[in-house]
Formats: sequence, C-alpha cells, structure tokens
Amino acid sequence: MFKNERDVAVGQETETVIAPSVRVEGDFVSEGNVRIEGMVTGSIATERDLIVGEAAKITANVQARNGTIAGELHGNLRVFDRLELSGTARVYGDIHAKVLSVAPGAVMRGQLVIGMDVQPMVKKEEATEERAAAPARPVRTAREKKIEEILQQ
Repeated sequence: MFKNERDVAVGQETETVIAPSVRVEGDFVSEGNVRIEGMVTGSIATERDLIVGEAAKITANVQARNGTIAGELHGNLRVFDRLELSGTARVYGDIHAKVLSVAPGAVMRGQLVIGMDVQPMVKKEEATEERAAAPARPVRTAREKKIEEILQQ
C-alpha cells in the first residue's frame, strides 16, 4: 500500500496493529504506519499510513498521510495525500483529501473536500488560544452566512 521506492528500501511496514479483539479509547497518536482491525473511540493521528480493516469500527476524528478504509468510521477524516475507500467502507463525517479513490459499494455521508492541500486539524488547546487572541467578529445575519458558505465552495 502507498509505498514509494524509499520506503521499500528502508523496509518500513505497519508499526502498530490494533487487533480485532482490542478496544482503544482516547487520543491515539503515532509517527508510523497504523492498521486498525478493532474498535477505536477518541481521535487518531499518524504521520504515515492508516489502514482500517473491514471489521473495524471507529468513532473518532482521524488524520493520516495516506489512508485505506474498509471498515466503519464515524468522524471527520483528513488525509494529506491519497485516500482509498473500499467497497465495504462506511464513512459518516466530512472527508478532506488531496486524492480520493472510491470503490463501488462504499458509503459516504458528509462533506467532501478533494483536490486541495489538506490542513491538519487544530488541537483544542490551540483553537482556544486562537479564539482568545482573535478580535471579536461582528454578528452576521443568516443571509451573510449563506453568502459566505456559497463563496467558500
């Protein structure tokens, strides 16, 4: 999956496996490749590749360099390079990816943002600091909000 010549030469493979009988709750952070076959609740972030097996059930916001999803994901998904959804994938949340490949049978419910550079999710602490430092914005009407949504698309 997603191997370039440099990865093959170094021999990097999946570093972390969450087996089908394992349930993880909380924030899961990895610098290496991750394969999930079990259940994860919380958040998942890896600087490398993420593989989600057919039996996996994830309730989390996820970010990875590349991803292959075959199981069920409830949460927002940010993939900085290539995302593949297999025919058994079920994604309920927003997807941001530079490249998306969808097999027949995959289910997606949420907003898709494809083909643009993907920005990392902002951590809660950073968001709180940014809000405190940012000047207060004037209150907008529903019409102004709708116009802004249209312009952002």
